[in-house]
Amino acid sequence: VCLAETPPADFDEMANIVGPYIAPHEVANCKIAHRIDLIEEGNWKLTMENNRECYHCSLNHPELTASIFEYGFGFDADESDPARVAQRQNYDVMVEQSCAAWDRSGFPSAEIGQLDNVVSGYRIGRMPMDRDGESQTLDTKVACRKLLGQAKEKRLGDLSFHTQPNSWHHFMSDHIVTFAVLPLGPDRTLLRTKWLVHRDAIEGVDYDLDNLIQVWRETNLQDGRLVGLAQAGAATGGYTPGPYSPQTEGQVEQFVNWYIQRLAAHLA
Repeated sequence: VCLAETPPADFDEMANIVGPYIAPHEVANCKIAHRIDLIEEGNWKLTMENNRECYHCSLNHPELTASIFEYGFGFDADESDPARVAQRQNYDVMVEQSCAAWDRSGFPSAEIGQLDNVVSGYRIGRMPMDRDGESQTLDTKVACRKLLGQAKEKRLGDLSFHTQPNSWHHFMSDHIVTFAVLPLGPDRTLLRTKWLVHRDAIEGVDYDLDNLIQVWRETNLQDGRLVGLAQAGAATGGYTPGPYSPQTEGQVEQFVNWYIQRLAAHLA
């Protein structure tokens, strides 16, 4: 939904690019299985900045990191650490091989994005998941027996799609999770999360609701606490802004660049 009198001229261009990635999941044939509205005690911008970096994930998100690789979300290896560099190189090879296979099966996968050089900023790409690699669940297996759309196999990775300034989404073979950030005030933010499954899926038969939502329910609560701590820290007299890490905060910087550019355009 765009409330601007004049919508961004490049929105259709973005939609045309990401459309083929999303189409095989057939969102129109899905239904909302569950929704959670979470109030975070922090500014909406802190919510987005927390989402745009993954340095905190390994220490704070045990449920989420059961399935995701840190290198898929803006975390680059420090060149001074040979072991980490080797891990990143191995991950890149796995991504290349997986994407080639998914492309052949009709699921576009190569990462593409323009996060800070267009008005309708976005990033989309399909990434392999860890262990069984089927879905973002604690056991990394599908949460729903009925697969989505054109999916013929369970291991279709995680199609990660996020847009500036306030949403991110995960598309898997069995379900979709969508997130929207809505400011409620200078220090309060609503995070709305929805879980989508096949429209014919039956709770208790095809999926267990707690298993479906557990990973992101817990991850959101953990992130909410981090956002609250960041808000409290930024409000203290001793807070001093610092530079962004080139290894872990590249997407944070792109988000801030986009935000500053939009403010400048509005005030011009």
